[in-house]
Amino acid sequence: MSDNESGGMLIGAISDDQKIVMINDLTLPIKEDIQSRFQYIRSEKHNNLLKEKWLASNKTLMYFGEWHTHPQDDPIYSTQDYKNWKMLLNHSNTFTEDLLFLIAGRKHFKIWLGNRKNNKITLLFKGEFSEIDTKNN
Repeated sequence: MSDNESGGMLIGAISDDQKIVMINDLTLPIKEDIQSRFQYIRSEKHNNLLKEKWLASNKTLMYFGEWHTHPQDDPIYSTQDYKNWKMLLNHSNTFTEDLLFLIAGRKHFKIWLGNRKNNKITLLFKGEFSEIDTKNN
């Protein structure tokens, strides 16, 4: 993992019965993003990629949140992360009441759920990356 933060959008779909959200795609970092040790700012080009995916999927794939990295073992959101998440809750053009915010650290990752109705953000999940045994593959 680089010492610079990087990230993108989380993209997925809602099941036909409206009961299941499937995050099955994302945007990857692109050269127009601003990346530094303590900051990641997503380029507007991610919105273009999202629109292409939305149209190609017959308008079923949509925006569900953000992911980015922190060059630390156990990621903690920054004040700027929290402000950005609040702004996204209030201003994102999407069809869901909830957004997901994922931060991947060196050893752990965390997912927060942001609710657009009550404007609250809560920790949903904390996971640990496991090493893949490449000797047997």
